[in-house]
Amino acid sequence: MDVILLGLNILIIGGDRREVEVYYHLKKNGANVSLYGFEKYPHSGDITVTDNLIESIRISDVIITPLTGIEANGEVYTPFGKGKVCINQPDILKAIKPKTLFIAGYVWPSLKEILIQKNIIVKETREMDEISVPNAIPTAEGAVYTAMANTEITIHNSNCLVLGFGRCGQILARTLKALGAEVTVAVRRKEVLPWIEACKMKPLLLENFTEEIKKADIIFNTIPSLVLNAEILYRINKATLIIDIASHPGGVDFAAAERLNLKAILLLGLPGRVAPQTAAKILCKVYPDIIVSSLKRGEKF
Repeated sequence: MDVILLGLNILIIGGDRREVEVYYHLKKNGANVSLYGFEKYPHSGDITVTDNLIESIRISDVIITPLTGIEANGEVYTPFGKGKVCINQPDILKAIKPKTLFIAGYVWPSLKEILIQKNIIVKETREMDEISVPNAIPTAEGAVYTAMANTEITIHNSNCLVLGFGRCGQILARTLKALGAEVTVAVRRKEVLPWIEACKMKPLLLENFTEEIKKADIIFNTIPSLVLNAEILYRINKATLIIDIASHPGGVDFAAAERLNLKAILLLGLPGRVAPQTAAKILCKVYPDIIVSSLKRGEKF
C-alpha cells in the first residue's frame, strides 16, 4: 500500500471499465475514492457513485478524467452516465480548489490555461510513453478485429493502407503485415519513409496517397487531423472499409462518407472496449506514481 495515498480524496469523473479498475486500485491503496458519471454501470452496487458533482469536486484532492481527453466544448467521456458532463462550466471550475491535482488524457489549451491560472496542477497523460505505447497494442488489435468483422475478405492478401506511423500506426502496420496483408503506410515526413521500408512495407508521402487509396481494401487512419476529406473520399472505392482510430477530432469527414455511401467506422477508446483489463492495468501502474510524485515534489493538496 502507498501510505502517501492514505486519506486522499480522489474523484473520478467519467470513463469506462478502465476507470472503474483505477477506482478499485486507488481504494486498495488507502484513498477515499468516488465516481461520477457511472449511473448506468452494470455493477454499480460494488462502487461508490456520487450524485453531487459540485460538492464532490470541492472536497477532492485529486480529480481524474478519462484518457480520451477534454476537447474545446469541455465534455467528458461518460458512456455509463445519464447525461453530459462539461468541465468548462463556471460552477464546476469554481468548485475546484487551488492545488488540486487534475489528471486528464488531454486538456484543450484554453481550458488548461484557466485551470493553471486557478493554481490547479494539470497532468496530461495521453502522450506519456508509459501509457500510449502499451495502449497501442489493444488499439491495433481492436482495429484489426473490427476490420475482420466488417469485411468479407481476409486480412491475409488484402491491400491495407495505414495513415500515420506514430505509436499506434507502427504497431497496427506491423500487426497487419504479420497477418499477411500488403501494407502501405502514408506519412507526412520524408525521414520516416526509410523506417517503413525497413519493415518491408510500402512507404508513401501523404501528399501522394490519392492514387493508392483507389487500390485499398481497408484504410486505417491514425492521424488526429482531417486527412480523408470529401475530395479524397470521392476517390475511394465504394467497397473500401475505412476505420478511424485517431484521437479526437479524428481524420475522416464522416458526413461526407455517409453522403458518398462509404462504410466508415469511428473507434474511440478502443483499449477500454476490447481489452479493458489490460488497459486498466496500464493506468493502475501509472496514476498512483503521478499522484505520489506530485506529493514528493511538494505540490501539496
